[in-house]
Amino acid sequence: MRFTLTLGPETVAAEIEERDGRYHVQLDGERVEVDARWSAAGTLSLLIGGTAYLADVAEENGEIVVGLGGHAYRVRVEEPGRRLGRRRAGAAGDAAQRLVAPMPGRVVSVHVRAGDRVALDAPLVVLEAMKMENEFRATVAGVVAEVAVTAGQAVNAGDLLVVVSPERT
Repeated sequence: MRFTLTLGPETVAAEIEERDGRYHVQLDGERVEVDARWSAAGTLSLLIGGTAYLADVAEENGEIVVGLGGHAYRVRVEEPGRRLGRRRAGAAGDAAQRLVAPMPGRVVSVHVRAGDRVALDAPLVVLEAMKMENEFRATVAGVVAEVAVTAGQAVNAGDLLVVVSPERT
């Protein structure tokens, strides 16, 4: 399948082919093999070039929002009649961001409380793992529905940290 992906100001030609449960992705001529699977925690587990990633994927206003490494990436897929992104639950535009720990670690700080309104890319939680602090941000603008951790708490990979319900327009 051929796509045109728009990531902010950049437009990239992409070709994606599924073979043997893996995706062969070509972005502007560069070929990458990707193993992608939905985890039980509702995140997308990616193995790209031997490196593992956990991504939170949602659809918002016709764009796919990918939360990866504490950053939110907005992707627009331009292919008539198809959508690349899929939702884990609910209809398009109504899924909450379920932020889960991508690896075991310790919660350094929690920047939100249940009921707080947050903007897209607002800081939510800082997690220390492997002697590095990782700040996780909102991939949707909305209201914090649940905060499942406190500062100083140890977490395992896949543990729920925060849930943000998207704003309704």
